[in-house]
Amino acid sequence: MRYHELALQRWLNSTFYAREGYPVPVVFATPMDAFATFDKLWRSDSNPYKYLFDLKDERGTPLYEPFPSNARYPLISVYRRGWKYRPEQNYSIHQFRHMNWPTVSTDVLRSDLGNVTVSYRPMAWNYTWQIDHFAMRPDTQAMFVEALMRSLWITGGVPQTWTKVHYPAWGWQQIRIYLEGDIDNSTPEEPEEGKPVVFRTSFTLVMEGYSVDQNLQILPALWTLLVRGQEQALNPDELHEAFEESSDLRIDDNNSTLNARPNVPPDLTRPQQHTLAQFGTYPAYDIFFHGTNQPTGYYNFGFTSTNTSDPYFLGGVAQTSGYGVITVGSV
Repeated sequence: MRYHELALQRWLNSTFYAREGYPVPVVFATPMDAFATFDKLWRSDSNPYKYLFDLKDERGTPLYEPFPSNARYPLISVYRRGWKYRPEQNYSIHQFRHMNWPTVSTDVLRSDLGNVTVSYRPMAWNYTWQIDHFAMRPDTQAMFVEALMRSLWITGGVPQTWTKVHYPAWGWQQIRIYLEGDIDNSTPEEPEEGKPVVFRTSFTLVMEGYSVDQNLQILPALWTLLVRGQEQALNPDELHEAFEESSDLRIDDNNSTLNARPNVPPDLTRPQQHTLAQFGTYPAYDIFFHGTNQPTGYYNFGFTSTNTSDPYFLGGVAQTSGYGVITVGSV
């Protein structure tokens, strides 16, 4: 998914202007193909740069006109240079076991609190971009370079700044951008005969981004742990007794702690299917979560491993604020 590209384009559009309020056009292409790509988009019916038609000079003359008028500079091109693993900020081997509750509703039911969304933590990668700015005048180039320098004023060893990225399931996150190397003047010393001089500025930006796990699982949050010795696996009768007599923390007003708090969600108002969630093989532990129905495959449950069911997967996000409601504490 191109969420880092979108974040970079938002940052460029909010930093560099042809005139105040009118962002310099941005294309994702190699420097050699930048203007050809820009011209192709300019000619199309879905021209994404139509906002430039409102741009006028000091005398009120439009600076840009629709096709068949030609596209014109300034222009910014973005070319992806590569990806580099960032081990010092990587925690992808660990699970975020209480990422959020699997609901986007403001009317949360108590049964919704019995499950949580689980995913692996993000994987840290550096996204490297080559940025080129093209202009027809040296003062336009100078204005761009000055804006670039001032946008990276938060110097903590290297020129840097921060921007926001919207990640699937995680919502808006703030990440670091920094300048790698120098700002180069790539203007040719001797232009080709019969062609105007194009003032080109080149530099490399590194975005400290993340690859996020979108293979989300919805797992139960309320467990009963029955601990025995290594050679003392629980038999089905003990499991049945614990399962039937344990208080369900989600429904039927059985939890005095929840009931004592203000703004507690209402009781369950719709049927809920209860199955066992995959947990692994641990001979000394028999683990299951609270429910109101006898678990599927109950008579095979216990002994050397737990009963398992297929994990739940969710591949998308329902709204722009991220998936679910972030939990406050541990579950």
